[in-house]
Amino acid sequence: MEFDAEVPYGQGKALFRISKENPGIYSAALLRFDGDQQHSPPEVITLIRGIRSWTGSENDEILINVLGNLIEAHLTKSYRKQGSKK
Repeated sequence: MEFDAEVPYGQGKALFRISKENPGIYSAALLRFDGDQQHSPPEVITLIRGIRSWTGSENDEILINVLGNLIEAHLTKSYRKQGSKK
């Protein structure tokens, strides 16, 4: 699984490529950031799916949760597509 996700970050937007590393573990690699380069997001973030929350390699809980919610939405969308092909 791999997809691109654009998220607000500071005064700009960041584009990450999210990929599945292992069950419940995802990586978000920064592709582009159009805000103040002195305050850019991390180049790579590891995200870990918990039972009811997400944790990650960064302390920015808002960014971790936004990326985690986008992963959940992508998984739900993919699951629905697979179910409709049966």
